Order: sequence, then structure tokens, then C-alpha cells
Amino acid sequence: MKYGKDGEFQDPIVRCDSCQAINTREEIQKFGSCKQCDSRRVRNVLTLTKEEYAYLEGLHIDEDFLSLFEEVA
Repeated sequence: MKYGKDGEFQDPIVRCDSCQAINTREEIQKFGSCKQCDSRRVRNVLTLTKEEYAYLEGLHIDEDFLSLFEEVA
């Protein structure tokens, strides 16, 4: 399995622990913090809203990752 808790963390998106905003890993690596609130604490994404899912589709996030959340769509 490409994504999951049993291997190296490779998820393309993370959720801010403070404001709950979705951030790409690239944004976190580039800026070092959440783009919304500047917090440095992030965690893996467990759920997505329909709006977040649609937003991520527009960013061309890995299809394998998005398929984990297809029930939302």
C-alpha cells in the first residue's frame, strides 16, 4: 500500500493541527508552516469534506491518495 500508517509518511496533503486547514506537503516544506495560521503542527488527513475533496482534485493530487476518500465525493 502506497499510503498508510505502516510505512514511510508520503501523504501529499496534511491538516493543520490548529486551524484544520488542508496544506500540501510541498507548501509545508517550502514555507515551514500552515498557509492559513502559520502553525508548524500538522497531522495526517483522516477525513475530507466534499469541498476539500473537490479542491484537491483541482490540484492534481495523486489519484491513489484521493481514492482513499472517494466515499466523500
